Amino acid sequence: MHNFIQQLKRFAQQSFIKADKRFKKPLLNNDEILDLLHRVQNNNKTPSYKHDTASRQIGDMRSIYRGHGMDYEESRHYQPGDDPRYMNWQLTARTGQQYMKVFREERQPGFFILVDRRNSMRFGTKQRLKITQAARSAAIAAFTAQENNFSVGGLILDNELQWFKENNNKQAVFEFIHQAARPALPVFHKQDYQEPKLDDALRMINEVLTLGSTIYLISDFHDINENTQPTLLQLSLAHQVHAIQITDPAELNLPKAGIIKLKDIMSNKYTDINSSSLSEQKEYKLKSNEYFSLKKKLFENISIPFHHISTEDDAIENKVVI
Repeated sequence: MHNFIQQLKRFAQQSFIKADKRFKKPLLNNDEILDLLHRVQNNNKTPSYKHDTASRQIGDMRSIYRGHGMDYEESRHYQPGDDPRYMNWQLTARTGQQYMKVFREERQPGFFILVDRRNSMRFGTKQRLKITQAARSAAIAAFTAQENNFSVGGLILDNELQWFKENNNKQAVFEFIHQAARPALPVFHKQDYQEPKLDDALRMINEVLTLGSTIYLISDFHDINENTQPTLLQLSLAHQVHAIQITDPAELNLPKAGIIKLKDIMSNKYTDINSSSLSEQKEYKLKSNEYFSLKKKLFENISIPFHHISTEDDAIENKVVI
């Protein structure tokens, strides 16, 4: 009996070591990241923007920011403090009133990616975890932006906020992707911290980014609701925002696995469900459709482009549209 218990302990210890090693592996290895880069390069997509934008860096995109650039925009009345070098002398002489030239700057918009790595993203039933698909989507977006000479910045939403300044350096972009794909502890791992809220992160982004940035939000948006709409609206009025929702097939259709225990991540309450029951499957499907439809409408109601990517999707370079 004693030997059996010792063998059982050794087996449990070995299993724990194997599991611990698995959780210490990055979500994407170097070969997988390079494969995503090659896919982007092969696609050779060209970005298209629906409206004028403004950002920190000079480039070839027209912006709504008015300053002393190359393109003459219009003239306006002189105001105290205006630089006399930009006086419109011809119009001033013709009208007898002082006029200033106003120019439109040529600027390149910055590109910003938010990646959600919180607990609700650490779930997957078949091909990969949602958090892994989020890292893959972020890599596709970052590589595509860089291929088109845009500076790339980002925010990783985890147990804390990890900011990355806009940079068009390849090494900095790879560092951002590696951090998005770093090892992730399982959801059942004991945590002594409170996860940051997406709404708070969106408010910070709006305060930090320069007017006219292009923003990609990659998440399952589990804590987005009607109360978040004002923040999203404010963000979309100042920037060009895209939403990419990551889901797993089991979230859409209840898999047949007998009695399963589901936990509500908002209330932390558990519910037992007979997943083999046809009535339970239908009710689950109904609630699932309602849930995801509401999420989609939250973005569509304020004209934010909404994209859906499943954890089963492999060719996501065709879905992350920039």
